[in-house]
Amino acid sequence: MKNIVTGPRSPAPSTAPTLRSPLMAPLIPVAKPRLPLASAILPYLKEIDANHWYTNSGHLWFRFQGKLADHWGVDNNDVALVANATLGLTLALQASGARPGSICLMPSWTFVASAGAVVQAGLKIHFVDVDAATWMPDPAAIAARNDLDRIGAILIVSPFGMPFDMAGWDALSERTGIPVIVDAAASFDALRAGGPLAIGRAPMIVSLHATKVFGIGEGGAVVSRDPEWLERFRRLTNFGFYGSRLAMSAGINAKVSEYAAAIGLASFDMWPAARAKFAALTERYRQNLGPDGAVGIMPRFGEGWVTSTMSVTWPGDRADGPTRLAAEGIATLNWWGAGCHAQPAFADCTRDDLRVTDELGRRVVGLPFWLDMTLTQVDAVCDSINRACGRSVRASRARRRLAVAPTASAAPVPAVHHQIARALAAGR
Repeated sequence: MKNIVTGPRSPAPSTAPTLRSPLMAPLIPVAKPRLPLASAILPYLKEIDANHWYTNSGHLWFRFQGKLADHWGVDNNDVALVANATLGLTLALQASGARPGSICLMPSWTFVASAGAVVQAGLKIHFVDVDAATWMPDPAAIAARNDLDRIGAILIVSPFGMPFDMAGWDALSERTGIPVIVDAAASFDALRAGGPLAIGRAPMIVSLHATKVFGIGEGGAVVSRDPEWLERFRRLTNFGFYGSRLAMSAGINAKVSEYAAAIGLASFDMWPAARAKFAALTERYRQNLGPDGAVGIMPRFGEGWVTSTMSVTWPGDRADGPTRLAAEGIATLNWWGAGCHAQPAFADCTRDDLRVTDELGRRVVGLPFWLDMTLTQVDAVCDSINRACGRSVRASRARRRLAVAPTASAAPVPAVHHQIARALAAGR
């Protein structure tokens, strides 16, 4: 194994900054998920009542799977539903034939669920670094390793749903025979038919968690164009059964119920409007922060896709920025902390030099971003960022006026607390 780093355990992630103002809670939270209202789900629940079919591949389950297939531009049989994406990753590794006890290469720069899934699949983790420009491992660098004969699987992660080129990973898998699994948890929109993330040979696991851009509460889906692989995967989600009552493998129960499918169908009903709102919020952040802004926007943000989180790279000399935002009632979150290798559960895993991951862990901060957020709240967040970074807010306000109302006269902007309070009270 090359460049293996061992030694003392990494320290536990630091606690989030506390508010230093009289406010009892952030006025702008970092996230506020919203699923369909009960009234929107009710017609589908009535169908369940009429059918007396509650789980085990029911009518709503089949329709929901078909809608996902249409959304991603694949055949109905190319999609499999699963109880959640973490289980989906574990079972995908098992369905790919990765030898128990073998090594799985994966980035540390991801949510801990990715690493937990690898361990549950019976594999040993070896963390690799990511490229600073893409926040992902470089397939050429992985292909050049001298230990590929010892690798049982490769898990790659689409950072926060970011599109990327699958061609290099598919070529690597085909040349070496090492299965590649894609953690595409937040890629529901990037994977859409005609979208910026093309479906390749490797199976892709998408999360349908409530925090994602399209959610059903708890759930996941796998998309693959390999029917034999999908048959193995489906067996693993259903006690090892597939078309009979004979358990052909040691599976578990990871099925999706009719009730979860009902929420999924109602979510599809609201998806066009939800996507348009996420796109508007995305564009507003891009207008405010821009390529020359006080903070760096995460790679490819808003380039033909939407997601439910917004992360930025904070200036290295302004480490107290999130604390300053908290003092103004604006919540932030390090979604992935300092990386999986900094978590006690995975601190003993072997790893390469993770200098880029360490830098991202120190500087990447998640900003408020959720469906019902208002453009006024986005403006307030960005103005607070500029203040925290020692920048004037005048330039970003001028960009907003030009982008939204070129002929509008400038109006004085109140202090941030009053601005936020007015927006919340008006429901704008």
